Amino acid sequence: MNIKKDFGLRLKEIRSKKGITQYQLAEICNIDPKHISHIETGRSFPKADLIEKFTTALNIEYTELFRTEHLQSREIIVKKIIEIIDKLDDKNLQNVYKVILSLIN
Repeated sequence: MNIKKDFGLRLKEIRSKKGITQYQLAEICNIDPKHISHIETGRSFPKADLIEKFTTALNIEYTELFRTEHLQSREIIVKKIIEIIDKLDDKNLQNVYKVILSLIN
């Protein structure tokens, strides 16, 4: 796990979902667009005041920027999914199976 890389990927993911370009986010936060690029590629990490500006600009809670579990390696995600599935009762397991089928069909 690399916090700078994961944070950058998450920032990019949220920014993209909001339809905001790097340039627009940089303009709103009053920083150089290259700085956004460096953060999103994991080459630098923002200070707290910039994280606060990101949350305001993106209209999110700051904790959203640190929710990076889904960015883990495939092996770790599969292991965690199996651990969760192993704990389900039969009815919930069937429901999960239906949801998985709907995702791949």
